[in-house]
Amino acid sequence: MPLSTGRVTALRSAIFLGLLLASLVLSSCEEGTVPEEASPHGAVAASSSPRDEEVRFTSGATTLAGTLFWPGTAADWPAVVILGGSDRSGRGPLKIKLAEHMAAHGVAALVYDSPGTGGSTGNALLQTREERVAEARAAVDYLRGVPGVRPTAVGLFGGSEGADVALMAGAEVPRVAFVIPVSGSMGVSILDVLRYSAEKKGYEQGLTHDETAQAATFKEIAFVILSGVGIVEWSLIESRVEHWQDDTWTTLIDLARQREKTMTEQEKRAFLDSFKEVIDRFGTQRWFATVDATNALRRMLSLDAGQFFALLESGRYSRDWDRGLSFGEAGIRCPVLGIWGEEDSFLPPRQSAMRLEKYLADSSHPDHRVIVFPDASHVLTTPGTDEFVPGYLDTIANWLSRRVGSDSSAGPVDAPGSGEGAHVR
Repeated sequence: MPLSTGRVTALRSAIFLGLLLASLVLSSCEEGTVPEEASPHGAVAASSSPRDEEVRFTSGATTLAGTLFWPGTAADWPAVVILGGSDRSGRGPLKIKLAEHMAAHGVAALVYDSPGTGGSTGNALLQTREERVAEARAAVDYLRGVPGVRPTAVGLFGGSEGADVALMAGAEVPRVAFVIPVSGSMGVSILDVLRYSAEKKGYEQGLTHDETAQAATFKEIAFVILSGVGIVEWSLIESRVEHWQDDTWTTLIDLARQREKTMTEQEKRAFLDSFKEVIDRFGTQRWFATVDATNALRRMLSLDAGQFFALLESGRYSRDWDRGLSFGEAGIRCPVLGIWGEEDSFLPPRQSAMRLEKYLADSSHPDHRVIVFPDASHVLTTPGTDEFVPGYLDTIANWLSRRVGSDSSAGPVDAPGSGEGAHVR
């Protein structure tokens, strides 16, 4: 049964973050590279001659171009769709490296350009969360119909915002065989995500306490502008701004308050022009690099006023800002492998991991595993490099082997409660 907007809740990271409670005791989440047990069905049948091919599929009116990495020429391969994060980019090197590893271990893997990038049509910046879920569903349906793919063994891998999308699609589409959410926010308050990111990046980049406070304040005000939700404490923000004595902050606050009003087309154009001017002024500040590290905000501001306000009015940033983690009445029942990196600079990994673990445990989910890798970034690389941390790719391959190996059917190998949902302490 399709999930309604009101019943699907998973907080989204704001685009301008580049992807977007005290710490909980995470004794139920695994640390590091705990290996999977040997598969009773044997390893996924890998091939020494993996290959790739260019493919196209559609989601609504959008044509999506991608690459399908095959383990070899044999048939009946399990398969996975790899979903990107809020940056909505094309087929990047890390996605390709992940897909190649999947193929080398017996799982066909699809990576594709986000709408409006590479060879794909459309515009990813204008997509709602529900449209992203529909896109994931279309990719699964496409793979299920590809000769050589086992239709009952097609799953989803999603990174960052794509982790939330993958779980939502996995709950909505019963035929999804498994879901691997990596570095998702998992119901953490958007303001907690913004504040965590500002502080973590500030310390990493050697910002002063005052610079870190400016980065956090900008993120809070910009969230109000993008969402129209006046959730921030204006008295506290105004006290900070008064200390900084910069009229640019006053302009930014005025813009946030304008979001509560109905604007004419002329006022919308003036609003966008003023917002761009603020970004240009703050763009010279050292702290601003922590806010728009991937230039995602500037990409958004490249839209014309009509497109910009269409994006804001779609509710992409306003929905689910204070809701818990939920996937409808049925929930998600397929096998789930949740992964985070301890050194994530975009969102709090342990809080996110604990929330998913609690949700799955409370819903008596039969087959899940939650892991936090030490010394790993948001994209599970060793910080400062483009190399995945040791054990990450092998953990995924071994976990998949037990669920969609060459002799197994889609779904958990073990009976509910036999250990796959339990966690090493």
